[in-house]
Amino acid sequence: KKLSREELEKELRKEAQGTWILTIVCALIHIVPAFLLNGNGQQMFHMPQWFVVSVFGSGIVAILAHYFNEKFADFDYDEEAAEEIKKGVI
Repeated sequence: KKLSREELEKELRKEAQGTWILTIVCALIHIVPAFLLNGNGQQMFHMPQWFVVSVFGSGIVAILAHYFNEKFADFDYDEEAAEEIKKGVI
């Protein structure tokens, strides 16, 4: 469906806010396990457990979050609005 400028701006803000929230969540999932699991001596796949959980866990969450963010932020805008966005009017 075509959106008006106001509706488009509202959707863009909603998507941007969702992206910020997901970025913070991914950062926390990356950092917190590293501190909690560091020094316990456990290993997974011949690497420290904190590293595997931190890196792969945040990667998986980022991929899933991106999928859901794109799924719920599906909108279309007209060519006039696209030109205004490029010019910085909106």
